[in-house]
Amino acid sequence: MATIDQSLDIEVSEEVIEKVSSPETLSIWGLAWPSIIANILFAAVGIVGLKAVGALGTEALAAVGTGQRIFFVIQSLIMAVSTGTTALIARAYGSGKKNEAAQVLFDSLWIGVILGLCTTFIVWIYGEDIIGLFGLNEQSKNLAIDYLKYSMLFSAMFSASFIFGAALRAAGDAKTPLVIMIFQNIINVFLLIGLVNGSFGLPNLGVLGAALAWGISFTIGTIIFLFLWLSKLTIIPFPNFNSFNTNRIKLILKIATPATIEQGIFQLGLLIYFWIISLYGTAPIAAYNIGINILMLSFMIGQGFSAAGATLTGQFLGADNPREAKKSGWKSTGLSIVSMTFIGLTIAIFSKEISGFLINDPEVIRLTVIFVWFLGSMQPLMAIEFALGGALRGAGDTKSPLIITMIGLVFFRLTVAFVFLYFDLPIEYIFSSLMIDYFVKAILFTYRFNSGRWVKKLA
Repeated sequence: MATIDQSLDIEVSEEVIEKVSSPETLSIWGLAWPSIIANILFAAVGIVGLKAVGALGTEALAAVGTGQRIFFVIQSLIMAVSTGTTALIARAYGSGKKNEAAQVLFDSLWIGVILGLCTTFIVWIYGEDIIGLFGLNEQSKNLAIDYLKYSMLFSAMFSASFIFGAALRAAGDAKTPLVIMIFQNIINVFLLIGLVNGSFGLPNLGVLGAALAWGISFTIGTIIFLFLWLSKLTIIPFPNFNSFNTNRIKLILKIATPATIEQGIFQLGLLIYFWIISLYGTAPIAAYNIGINILMLSFMIGQGFSAAGATLTGQFLGADNPREAKKSGWKSTGLSIVSMTFIGLTIAIFSKEISGFLINDPEVIRLTVIFVWFLGSMQPLMAIEFALGGALRGAGDTKSPLIITMIGLVFFRLTVAFVFLYFDLPIEYIFSSLMIDYFVKAILFTYRFNSGRWVKKLA
């Protein structure tokens, strides 16, 4: 199998090929647990944010949920760049070429930052029109516009932070991103409580404070990543700026483009699904946002195993060991299923108590419990999507996840939801339509990974 540098037509002498790490020295759990903890902390901060904003009322909660949903639609397109980053850095480290990994990280960063700045400019011009599509009342609409616009001011920093973290994990270092995430989240919680409700002597900024708290904390995290990189304290060295290569950039974009389209379809599909929910009123919107955030604990565990599977799959392929690459994907899937099933079921059982802690609205609590049970029951199937999807992307196969996402989300979930909407069925039916989406995707991801046709990608 050809190495990544052969694909890029970059000459590397035997003297500079240094085995900086070996996939055999890594493990699924060793890579996954720091990512899982980091992701759980991120989800926990989301819960703190919900609690802080929930104290302001249902309108504020709906506004932040809407703003967050749109922000992550935009940001997910930028974060898709990290798919190419992960695949190429994992292969580079699997074949012992750390200098190539440094160049991939540098190119990914400037691509992500430029995209972040461009989307910020677009949102500040058209943000009000975008928010206007969701039928919020005037108070919620104005709050959502403020939240979205000020969140987008930090888009470039968020992109850089995400790419840094993905690159280090792909190289085999999942602990540094964890340490930075811990520090970053402490700052985020402090600013959330302070700026949303005017505590700790900070100004009371309400919904705007939630946006600023989030953005400032990620900016600080990005600065720390950059400082460590410049100080040569990371596993990935600082690049040689004389090693600019257009083929490398093309390969990053080649891998990232299907992932970007996938995320675009996925997030647009979720946005349409969210729009359908919004037609039923503010209470279902708030319930959906609370349900997603409290189940985020399970999702973040899946994301941890996804990152671990992507790293090991890519590194084993870089080391010309497709058998172990496939084994690592299946092992990641098994661990993910067990973990997400347990957490999802536990959250569903206590969903009434959790939602009651976050907001004092009986109808919102009732709908949240229903939504959490629907989505919580899908955690084993979501685990398959997370783990096998991550392994495929780590191998550089970003086209099949695109096709599978389109089939499950667009052709099944949204179609069923629109049928229920057409017959004017209750919101509970709309919530239930997500179940067929995950059932179909679990089958298709399993079939694709088991086929082994992804092994030849990037060869």
